[in-house]
Amino acid sequence: MSPELSMKKNLVNIFSYSWGLMKSTTPTWVKISNENNKENESFTKFVVPWVVLCTLIVFVFETIYAESKHVETGFIYAFVNLLSLFGAYFFTRTITNSYFKKNLPELFSKIKIEKIVAYSFAVIFMIKIITTIIPSLFFLQILNIYTIYIVWDGCRVIFNINEDERGKIMLLISLSIIFTPAIINKIVLFMLPAF
Repeated sequence: MSPELSMKKNLVNIFSYSWGLMKSTTPTWVKISNENNKENESFTKFVVPWVVLCTLIVFVFETIYAESKHVETGFIYAFVNLLSLFGAYFFTRTITNSYFKKNLPELFSKIKIEKIVAYSFAVIFMIKIITTIIPSLFFLQILNIYTIYIVWDGCRVIFNINEDERGKIMLLISLSIIFTPAIINKIVLFMLPAF
């Protein structure tokens, strides 16, 4: 398969999985769990394209909306967005790996954990793009809470664990996915002078 067709297929999969997780969560998780991925494949084929797209959109629209120093402002906010999204992904993946190693070693699988963490970021990515393009729709960030259901259903489909344990994992992963990007964003912006 040529690189152009492979990239086109990957982009179609990215958007169909993201939309599917919001529209019909369980069948989409079944498709995702049936994929035979190698380690870091969910990261490179799903997370990286979304983060790059979010970063480009942040750069363009922060440049447009900036009152002064347009390009510098756009670049700084794009870089902070890049750091916060990648940082949130790696932080969430690391604490989820630790949780499974400690509490559920029989279910520990780096590939499955990577899948659930990577694809659970779908809502965060989409809301980030929408609120960057149209800042007055900031109230849509409340929809990030839907991440909780996505993680809940993903844990059921991918790991097939009981509800008590699924609740603990769901809280750990979803709260990390929802709050870590904002926390990293605030910390980095606090450390930057004049921002």
